[in-house]
Amino acid sequence: MSGDFQATVQAHKDRLYALAVHLTGDRSEAEDVVQESFMKLWQHRATLDGDATLPWLLSVARNASLDRLRRRRMVPVDGTQLEARESVEPQPDRRLSDEEFTRRLNRAVAELNEPYRSLVVMREMQGLDYQTIAEALALSLSQVKVYLHRTRRRLRHQLSEFAHD
Repeated sequence: MSGDFQATVQAHKDRLYALAVHLTGDRSEAEDVVQESFMKLWQHRATLDGDATLPWLLSVARNASLDRLRRRRMVPVDGTQLEARESVEPQPDRRLSDEEFTRRLNRAVAELNEPYRSLVVMREMQGLDYQTIAEALALSLSQVKVYLHRTRRRLRHQLSEFAHD
């Protein structure tokens, strides 16, 4: 195998896996999606520009994940758990509220239609920049921003009972 290919695999495998887990809700299927994505990269390695590799891989992984969901004819009910980003241990009553919020947020994200779910996963969970997301989803930069704005507003509305004073 080429050293450049190995470096690309190492640089992007975790991001692809996280995207596939969030979209499929199944770790085993996510592993298969990542493997398929890198197999396609190997087949197309001569035609891809270095800067286009990540958006291309994200697009391939997303499409493979959605294909698997279509084959199962179901959407993940709970999605996967989002990482809790607490720097200090919350109080017990707050912890219960946060756990319920996380469950509801996971459910709300899992119920989003495409491309909204992919947008949330790529931007909010993986921290990708807008341009990379636009290229991966074949959307314009303004579409990405508008769709994310609408999706955030929808999620805020669905989870408004958890707003803290």
